[in-house]
Amino acid sequence: MGYNVYLVEDEYMLREYVKSNAIWKDGPYTLCGDASNGEDAWEDIQATNVDILVTDIKMPFMDGLELSRLVRADRPEIKISILSGYDDFAYAKQALSLGATEYLLKPLKPDDLRKTLDRAARMIDEERRQQQSISELQKMADESLELNRHRFLSQLCSGFFPQRVIDSKAQLLQLRLAAGAYTGCVMAVHFPGDSENDEESYLTFLDCSQTFRDFAANREDIFWFSDGIDQFRFIFLGESESDVSDKAVQCMRRLVMLLTEKCGLSRITAAVGNPCGHIGDLYSSMLSANVTLELLPQTAESTVVLAGDCRDLPANVQYTSLEKEMFRNLLASGSVKDVPNFAASMVEKLERMQMSHLYLTYVCLDILTAVSDFLKELGYEADATPNLSIPSVVQLFGSSQDLSSFQTALRDLATQTILLRDQRKGGKNDSVIRQAREFMMAHFSEPDLDLAVVAGQVNVNPAYFSTLFRQETGQCFIEYLTLLRINKAKTLLKTTQMRTSDIAFEVGYSNQNYFSKLFKKCTGMSARDFRQS
Repeated sequence: MGYNVYLVEDEYMLREYVKSNAIWKDGPYTLCGDASNGEDAWEDIQATNVDILVTDIKMPFMDGLELSRLVRADRPEIKISILSGYDDFAYAKQALSLGATEYLLKPLKPDDLRKTLDRAARMIDEERRQQQSISELQKMADESLELNRHRFLSQLCSGFFPQRVIDSKAQLLQLRLAAGAYTGCVMAVHFPGDSENDEESYLTFLDCSQTFRDFAANREDIFWFSDGIDQFRFIFLGESESDVSDKAVQCMRRLVMLLTEKCGLSRITAAVGNPCGHIGDLYSSMLSANVTLELLPQTAESTVVLAGDCRDLPANVQYTSLEKEMFRNLLASGSVKDVPNFAASMVEKLERMQMSHLYLTYVCLDILTAVSDFLKELGYEADATPNLSIPSVVQLFGSSQDLSSFQTALRDLATQTILLRDQRKGGKNDSVIRQAREFMMAHFSEPDLDLAVVAGQVNVNPAYFSTLFRQETGQCFIEYLTLLRINKAKTLLKTTQMRTSDIAFEVGYSNQNYFSKLFKKCTGMSARDFRQS
């Protein structure tokens, strides 16, 4: 690590003596400039990268104390060493009050300058380490905030939250979600091969994420999050339903162009959902976008469509179908602690729709069908769950139009089902994810480690594990694995002299070129620059 030193001395012979010192020939110190007075020096310093200033006090035009005041005010990171022939306590006191690290008396002894610079260098090193630590902590805090925001937005679009919870969580995460209208959008990025494990696909995913991050920066009317490595979801806010739809279409078209230009993608499909006037109905808008995307014909071209413009999409998706989809998401990847919010959210929606007693019974039957199908998938027999029998629950649901009874019964039904799921899976979701994380921590250096291997280790279907991992951690599997590997590589770069190729292999990458590209995308600098920083 090098240090740039600037010398200010009005005595010509002394200045030349210091400039000829062997300290500049071999070592970390470089004499980046010199001047005979403070005025000339100040002009240079403003345009020069200076780490240490060595300045005389008594000089024409501008003395060393005035120069020190200017430097301290404008460039406080520069370490100042005062050089003077006046053995005067008053000068020393003034110099120290200006933040000078040393007060040197003329004539200089042979080792005085070296010792002074060494002490200043140690101070600079410590400050740089502290600044790097602060920067890393800030980056971690920013990344954590983004992950928590993405997790919340994903749950919001799944209909998990009632209004009171939405407001409190949004405030906690510093999200301004108040608007006159909303719409949800889905974008699918088409990769060849297995996108969950393909290395080049993951690099493209990072490029896409950064493109969205830059596009949404400083905007309060658009939010995004990833739903796997090849699908992204967006929430647009607007003053009216027509306004938000037009805005969403324009932005999605612009994003498709940016991804084509910056990421080299040739096929991107995006769907803009039906607008809604209540944030609690975003799940409906997002579902209409998702259904639209699934109904689009397979073409080789990129396209952006509105849900209402798709001829094959039903004009109005049945409410029960939406609720069944939401309920299915809760059973598959939610936890017991999610149930009260979900039940309250569903009651809010039913109240807004003012459903009849008969239709409410139909909703109950549809929900029970979802429970029955889900339990069958887990391997339970119909008679193995007497507390979940359809007749008893329907009787409770349909006994009156009192939605509080419906909310209580729904909460009990969902809780029992999730407990049965966790019992069959051998533990709660957080236990599964904890086991998966522990296994990944112990084996991330193995090149063959992938989603299927980890899912098998925790005895979970890979597709289900992928969804569960993303919803519980806020990251897709390959994001989390990459973070483990890159963090280990950063440690090895700072604490060892291992070659980059050896470090790549040590953290699980057999391809050094891929590791180098990935490291730069994740950290913003090459492995070599990171080691030297």
